[in-house]
Amino acid sequence: MAFQLDPNMKLGYTQLRVLNLSKQKAYYEKLGFQLLNETENEVVFGAGSDDAVLILKQEDDSIPRPPRTTGLFHFAILVPSREALAHVIGNIAQQGVPFSGAGDHLYSEAFYLTDPEGNGVEIYHDRPKSEWTIHENGMIDTDTLPVDVEDVLSLYDPANEWTGFPKGTILGHMHLNVSVLDSQLEHFYFDVLGFDLKTNFHNSAYFVSAGGYHHHIAMNVWAGVGAPPSPHNASGLMSFSLNLSSLDKLEELRQQLRKENVSFVDEKEKIIVKDVNGNDMIFVVQL
Repeated sequence: MAFQLDPNMKLGYTQLRVLNLSKQKAYYEKLGFQLLNETENEVVFGAGSDDAVLILKQEDDSIPRPPRTTGLFHFAILVPSREALAHVIGNIAQQGVPFSGAGDHLYSEAFYLTDPEGNGVEIYHDRPKSEWTIHENGMIDTDTLPVDVEDVLSLYDPANEWTGFPKGTILGHMHLNVSVLDSQLEHFYFDVLGFDLKTNFHNSAYFVSAGGYHHHIAMNVWAGVGAPPSPHNASGLMSFSLNLSSLDKLEELRQQLRKENVSFVDEKEKIIVKDVNGNDMIFVVQL
């Protein structure tokens, strides 16, 4: 039987290498992230809870990420309802932060921003799963249609106090630029890690998940087929975490990685595996 990743897996946090920590901190505070901790070279943000969801790290040798390289396309913040989306988007707009786009993806409505260093940010809500188009083979329909922005913002009440992202907000998915969608990538995500393919978008992007979600990770070749990797010290994505539901599920993954002869860092209650871009995927247990 093929290995399957813990169906109760949820994403935890994403860590970005930044060039100007104070400027990036100010930007993300405007978006509604709540400061949990900071040091001279690191800022940790939550989003509606005390759990880390975004970590910004500045290092002395960092360089700007070159264009048309692999790495982060965007990280996506999932809010618990359409009303919550309206509250967040309305308040961000009130502060004059520009949006880079919006999309109705059939199962979700999303708004997009780009931070001062070029990192993509998505803020979205999911429609009820009963409204998704799920085929017998488990594949899920998606598209990018215009969002009825006026209808979303009709739910925005500026009289409601703005304290940042609401309770129930999480890191919903990661979207990556990759070099190729090939058998090596498929083997890593499907055979080794046990993700399920939910959407093949025009043979230019894969959307994969655990437990039937529309996607926890998306991978596209929109930076160009054969795009080179970013330098190891380039700004952008450093790592992201995946929260498993038990130590037993972590042990299952550990045994699977050994069986497939995939190298990983084993820290007993944490397993770190490099993805096809060289980014760290950090598997931990969230009880």
